Amino acid sequence: MRKIILTTPEELASLMDATVRKAIASYSSYGQTVQPDRLLTIEEAAEYLSLAKQTLYGFTSKNLIPHIKRAKRLLFKRSDLDMWLMEGRKKSVSEIKDELKNR
Repeated sequence: MRKIILTTPEELASLMDATVRKAIASYSSYGQTVQPDRLLTIEEAAEYLSLAKQTLYGFTSKNLIPHIKRAKRLLFKRSDLDMWLMEGRKKSVSEIKDELKNR
């Protein structure tokens, strides 16, 4: 028998956020050791984000993506890239409606 669990919209949003973060962490560690603070080269970051290197260069020149520049090299912290991805998450219509109801 399944149990029905009642939760607030805030708790549900928090649970969903934690679930997405866990999924991203498990996906990024697929086939390799989990190293969230590992520094990635431009090639590795482009592959990790599924972006062209030129797009990534454009993002860094406009400071749209967190990066480190040392000795003419661009480096990216994997955990920073994960957070950057999560910042771009758009709310669903139901989440927006729930927020409006709770005001």
